[in-house]
Amino acid sequence: MGLVAGPVPPRVHADVKAGLLAVVDHATAGGWSTRRAAASLGLDRARVLRWQARAVEDRLADAKPGLDVPLHALLGWEREAIVKLAEEWAEIDLSHRKLAHRGSRLELVRVSESTVLRVLQAAGMHLLGPPRREPRRERR
Repeated sequence: MGLVAGPVPPRVHADVKAGLLAVVDHATAGGWSTRRAAASLGLDRARVLRWQARAVEDRLADAKPGLDVPLHALLGWEREAIVKLAEEWAEIDLSHRKLAHRGSRLELVRVSESTVLRVLQAAGMHLLGPPRREPRRERR
């Protein structure tokens, strides 16, 4: 057909896919097989069939890879448990590190120290922290 400037890259936009599918449809209407039309365009037949199936569902655009929410994301009850833990124990523990360990010991929530800090910051809570040490006197 003489339309191909080289192999079709692994990722192409939906409009390019639609254009290539239109050429394949035109060729098959003219008596060509899908395999022959795909080969003349430099495409694999399985790729064309996959695109045709996705075109029927109007999903030619590439989907965003991965899940919308990561599998290891915090659940709502975990966030609530961290905030509740801080409300009850912040005056005693004074730091996010101690709160994380207390949450594990009390079997309320098992999360890292940095996760406790991030959740409390997002909730607008601020821990007092341990008292500051007095400065050391210089030795002479």
